[in-house]
Amino acid sequence: MIFEDRFHAGELLSKKLSKLKLKKNQSIVVAIPRGGVVVGAVIAQRLGIDVVPLVIKKLSAPFNSELAIGATVSFGKPVLDRWLIEELKVSSDYLRKEIVKKKKEARRRENYLKLSFSPNEFTGKTVIVVDDGMATGQTVKAAAKILRGLGVKELILGVPCASPQALDLVKADFGKIVCLESSPNFMAVGQFYRDFRPVDDLEVKQLLSQLTISH
Repeated sequence: MIFEDRFHAGELLSKKLSKLKLKKNQSIVVAIPRGGVVVGAVIAQRLGIDVVPLVIKKLSAPFNSELAIGATVSFGKPVLDRWLIEELKVSSDYLRKEIVKKKKEARRRENYLKLSFSPNEFTGKTVIVVDDGMATGQTVKAAAKILRGLGVKELILGVPCASPQALDLVKADFGKIVCLESSPNFMAVGQFYRDFRPVDDLEVKQLLSQLTISH
């Protein structure tokens, strides 16, 4: 399956998620910026529930910024791929500096988007975690760990596409997973989109301003 763009992916995902018959006042979409906010906004509008962005930053391996060795948000403990960190012989000094750097980046983006994270919003709620695709699963796994700590009732994952390895990594973190496309030939999220242009923070900010956001 090839999606026209993130809006199209959101439309198709919302149709699948609507079959779960979620209670509007007891459910919330948690979207991962940047691309996940576009997908999540469509789902939130179609299902009639709120959307909250959760800024998560990938922890990059030394000498390979595309390879994730974990992920973090602006607060709390990061999620680390201990096996990969050991395999790559990542030093504790590098790891500490990378975590501090990415936490600061997450905080700056939250400030720019004018986000305020209120943990009480999620207590007892059904939370749908949404991204525009899932290559390694580390970002989504970090989101699940954070949200579980906030007392959510149920976690659902909604992604247009994912690698089989990523789905296997996060399957224990979610009660339900809705994924429209997974291929053993998965190389990158962008291969499943005709239009996968980068989404910048200004676009995310404008999109959020058009929606009813929980704060």
